[in-house]
Amino acid sequence: MAAGTTFDLAIIGGGPAGTAAAIAAREGGLRVAIWDRQRFPHDKVCGEFLSGESLPMLQRLIPAALERGAPIARCEFISPRGRVDSFRLPQPARGLSRRSLDHALWRAAADVGAWTHEGTPVRRVSRLPPPGDRNPLWQVEPAGGEMVTAHSLLLACGRGWSIPGLNSSSLRMKQRVAAWTGLKAHFAGVATRDAVEMYYFPGGYCGLAPVESGLYNVCCLARPSLLKESAGSGGARDLARWLRRAVRHPALDARLKHAVQTSGTVATAPVSPARRTANLSGALVIGDAAGFIDPFTGDGISMALHSGRLGAEVLSRVRDDRLRLAGAHDPALEYRRRLRAAVNQSYCFAGFLRTLVCAPESLQAVAARFLPRFGPMLMERTRWRAA
Repeated sequence: MAAGTTFDLAIIGGGPAGTAAAIAAREGGLRVAIWDRQRFPHDKVCGEFLSGESLPMLQRLIPAALERGAPIARCEFISPRGRVDSFRLPQPARGLSRRSLDHALWRAAADVGAWTHEGTPVRRVSRLPPPGDRNPLWQVEPAGGEMVTAHSLLLACGRGWSIPGLNSSSLRMKQRVAAWTGLKAHFAGVATRDAVEMYYFPGGYCGLAPVESGLYNVCCLARPSLLKESAGSGGARDLARWLRRAVRHPALDARLKHAVQTSGTVATAPVSPARRTANLSGALVIGDAAGFIDPFTGDGISMALHSGRLGAEVLSRVRDDRLRLAGAHDPALEYRRRLRAAVNQSYCFAGFLRTLVCAPESLQAVAARFLPRFGPMLMERTRWRAA
């Protein structure tokens, strides 16, 4: 676009939430600029599980990438003693690496005409005084680039970004939840199954999911104390070795016996599932920045996609300044109301399930026996609800 263009929408963050918002906004006729601080493709700590609720949107947006994903039909919970409790997923799911997913969505946003900037951190965001009787504009200052102005701003900056010019402390958790450390790596040589496998143990859990090209994603959430205990043996750079020494889960050890790690170990901390905020100084907040649900629910990517689309849908209605001047439409209030209706139940049930994940092994074993009967119902209660 020509220099000096004022965009309808600026988006900070190019993950599933940001790119879904960019694509939806472009489909609504908005002029969109989007930034991500990293270059694609890149790895992220993630279970890389695409729930059935996300597949219709992804099938429309990135069909070729989705086709490469591994089919997943079942969910299994495996105790340290090897007991397996499983149930069939209510809807088929897929496993796809974040390298493939995020890169494909970023390209899709560019293909529909979004002005994309990868490898470009945003240095500062500010609000400009309103020109005449119009509404204030946002000014985005990217590192090493020209400043951009936009009528609306979406924040899809994930859990850990600081945003100069905004009160970024508002992006911190609204509730105190015990923190975890997230670890993830890809492995070859794991016998492929059509299941996502959850290995639980005192101090955390580890999920295995098949992804594209015959690889397996191994993603763990663990208490920091487990990492400290293994620090003398090289930490978790060799993820399978760390699991053997720190976690001591015989069934997991057997599953990874012939596995070969094909990627570096990616880590993130602290990981504290909780609601955050839907509105930051007039900017709408989407994806993990708005709230981070427990990964074991398997709906995190779906929620990111749907919250991004919802934010874009709400903002698409304010292109005509007359609506805002007449007070007929407050996008921040509408988005907050609809986001709350979509996710409140999910966070409530996820909090209940979290107590079981953190419970002693004996109680976990008892609870796991009820999963074949109640697993599908619990999954349904932690899904995004159409708002």
